[in-house]
Amino acid sequence: MIDNARNWVAGLSQRERILLGIAGLLLVGLVGYYGIVRPMSGAMTSAEDRYVEAVERQARIEAKVAALQQPVDGTPVKFSGAIDAFVSQSAGETGIAVGSVVPQLGERVNMVVESAKPTALFGWLERIEREGVAVESLSINPAGNGTISATLTLRAH
Repeated sequence: MIDNARNWVAGLSQRERILLGIAGLLLVGLVGYYGIVRPMSGAMTSAEDRYVEAVERQARIEAKVAALQQPVDGTPVKFSGAIDAFVSQSAGETGIAVGSVVPQLGERVNMVVESAKPTALFGWLERIEREGVAVESLSINPAGNGTISATLTLRAH
């Protein structure tokens, strides 16, 4: 069978061999794109979507757990410690892309959030308020892909 193929190719003219080579390259390209590249790209997009959903779900669960752990008498919690480090660390753990955190006088901090899902950001804000950090100002803008960017001023109680 291989001999038959070799004889057939040997009987082709130079132009036919070139055209056969080009057709083979096109076939390899199509199989490579539709058989490898496109499925891998779809799998990566799906994994990214599942990750974002998991981060949002975690933020909602953490907010519910924190609400259950809040003191029954309703006394406000006093925050103690470095507010800039606390805000940076807790935002990062929640999956919020922090652009900058700038400490200010009077236990305040200015913060820029580059990208976050709205549910994750507002769940995080609720959690840190229960831990003694108040939101003084908040400015939100759409950032695309269902995310938002925000500029915040936070202060310790």
